Amino acid sequence: MFVFSFCTPQKDSKAYVEDVLKQGILQRAAENLQEEPVTITSFVAERSAGDIHDFYSEGDYWWPDTLNSDGPYVRRDGQSNPDNFVAHRHDMIRFSSIVGNLTSAYLLTKDEKYAEAAMKHVRAWFLNEETLMHPSLLYAQAIKGVATGRGIGVIDTVHLMEVAQSLRKLEEAGVLSEEDIRGTKKMVLRLPGLDVYASLRAE
Repeated sequence: MFVFSFCTPQKDSKAYVEDVLKQGILQRAAENLQEEPVTITSFVAERSAGDIHDFYSEGDYWWPDTLNSDGPYVRRDGQSNPDNFVAHRHDMIRFSSIVGNLTSAYLLTKDEKYAEAAMKHVRAWFLNEETLMHPSLLYAQAIKGVATGRGIGVIDTVHLMEVAQSLRKLEEAGVLSEEDIRGTKKMVLRLPGLDVYASLRAE
């Protein structure tokens, strides 16, 4: 039998929840401190019309034509093709999650090791010429034989909103160098759908 007590003061309950959330954030951040940056340049998209620095994804509901294996893909509503290329999308989700976790840990502790670790990943994605992602989505949501990329590809940047918000918080906290601010702001503002970052202070 479980007995629940309803006499715990609301403030104590809130403090308990905040403590549990904090522990979870710091635990994930501790794991993230050990992780190295991995950008889209680590994953070759053979059907992409771009190069290794171009983000590439494919429309979920498009499949090879069973009547013409070499022809354009055909749409099957509601049926995701498990063979479509998703490595860049998954890598972007990882990047956003790591940066968000580390930034949250910094805001909780003010320990700059978390901010620096977050920026290590950001620099790899946005600033390092060898590993960065081009600030465009020209090849997102492609369909073999139909389109090398589509405007709807902007939906793939939704995961980067957490990165943009993290950069803004770190900039407001004064832990970013002017070089990092200029470089990341230039990159993020050129990506469709991420104009939220425009609130950074004027250069």
